[in-house]
Amino acid sequence: MFRRIQSPAVVKHCPAGHVMQMAWRTCPRCSGERPRDEAPARDETEATVILGAPPVARPASAPAPPPTWVALFVAVSGAEAGRRIEIQPGRWKFGKAPHEDPGMTLVPLRDTFMSRDHFALEAGTAAVVLRDLGSTNGTFVGTDRIERQLLRDGDTLRAGGTTFRVSLSLKAPSP
Repeated sequence: MFRRIQSPAVVKHCPAGHVMQMAWRTCPRCSGERPRDEAPARDETEATVILGAPPVARPASAPAPPPTWVALFVAVSGAEAGRRIEIQPGRWKFGKAPHEDPGMTLVPLRDTFMSRDHFALEAGTAAVVLRDLGSTNGTFVGTDRIERQLLRDGDTLRAGGTTFRVSLSLKAPSP
C-alpha cells in the first residue's frame, strides 16, 4: 500500500575511490593497516563543511523605543477621521474653538457638533482622566455619557460627531 522511499546512502571514499566506513580515517586497502573499530577524536581540520549560499547577515534588531506619549487618540469617524493626537503629560482642552486657559494645551477640532470647550484631559504618567466641560451634546466613553472618567486602553471616546479610539502607554506606578 505504502512504498518506502529510500534516500540515497552517503558513502565515504578514499582518494583512490575505495569504499570506507564513516569512522575510518585512513583506507585499509591503501595503507595496508587493519581498520580500527573505534574512531579517534576529530580535530578542527575535519569539520563538516556544507557548501551552498552563504548565511544571510541580519542586522541586530534594536528594541523599539518607548512611545513619548501617554495616550494616543485616533479619530475613527467624524470630521476628524484619521487624525492622530499624541497626548503628553499635562492638561489638555478639546473643542470647536477652546478658550485660552493658563497651563492647558488647546486642541481645536473641526466638528460642528462639538461645543466650543467640549472636554478636558489631565494626563499623567500613571493615569489619564477625561472630564466633560458642560458640553451641549455630551461626552461618551463607550455608550455611557460621562462627567468625569478614568480612561483605559482600548476605550472609545465620542464627542460631538467624532469618535476616537484611545491607546494608553502608561507606566505602572512604582510602589
